[in-house]
Amino acid sequence: MFTHLQLIAIAVGMIAGADARQLDLSKPADMIRAEMRLDCSPDPAKPRLRWMSGQIVSRRQGEPDQRILNVQGLNASACQTFDDPKRGPGYRTVTREIMFYLDPVTGKILDEWKNPLSGETVKVVHMFNDPVNMPKPKFAYAEDGTPAKWDGQIVGAYAHIQRANNFFRDNPMGGEYQDYVGGKYSVLELRTQLIPIKEWLDTDKPTPSPAMAVWSRIGAWLPWMKMGGREGMTVLTSTWFSTPDMSQVPEPLRSEVLSKYPVFATAPPLDDARPSVSSWDGVKAAIAARRAKDNK
Repeated sequence: MFTHLQLIAIAVGMIAGADARQLDLSKPADMIRAEMRLDCSPDPAKPRLRWMSGQIVSRRQGEPDQRILNVQGLNASACQTFDDPKRGPGYRTVTREIMFYLDPVTGKILDEWKNPLSGETVKVVHMFNDPVNMPKPKFAYAEDGTPAKWDGQIVGAYAHIQRANNFFRDNPMGGEYQDYVGGKYSVLELRTQLIPIKEWLDTDKPTPSPAMAVWSRIGAWLPWMKMGGREGMTVLTSTWFSTPDMSQVPEPLRSEVLSKYPVFATAPPLDDARPSVSSWDGVKAAIAARRAKDNK
């Protein structure tokens, strides 16, 4: 004989099975639901987790490229969902992300770094971006009625999504004359994402859906490197993996987050209205705090 709770669970399972179907990415409402299945956890305390590992290479004219740092990072996101009578289903993600710079030989998280390009030993400022939020929800239909469209492609058993984002804006560490003397914040970010179709589009499968991504960032020297106006750039290349929990996050990232920065294993509140911050905002705040301490 089944207990009352078991009968309820069986009934819920039968209903879920009856409603389960394959989402159609050509339909705006289904496409948004698919994105929510990929990006969303409704509980900020149990967020969608992704971890990354990679390296940073220096590029200068007339010199061979050299790996100068390793990186490890974690992204924790959740999302609030909506159902608008005119615009259809929608969502807004709220996110925290953290990234550490590691010695490329020992693999240890760095407090100080001897810059092989300048010879100077500098304080390392790791990346603590809290939050990185969508400014407003994304719906199946825009305010003017334009339907959302999926711009990826299906290759065998995987969905393949490519993104290229260029940021060219005022540098938070610069002054009021960047249009005249340069120094703008200029970064190119490239991402290629691979998602198993079966787990993603079948609504009978659990969420968030598993995925892997290759992410690269091409930009200026990191501010804490104290490279000033020297010629050259950094190229960061990394691989991201989804994970159901922190147990699968590699060391030393896992221990560093759990012991010192546990909030970064959670997402912000779903209604978080704070503006997003960039890594350069964090460097500016860290250097300002250090200067204030030194001047006491």
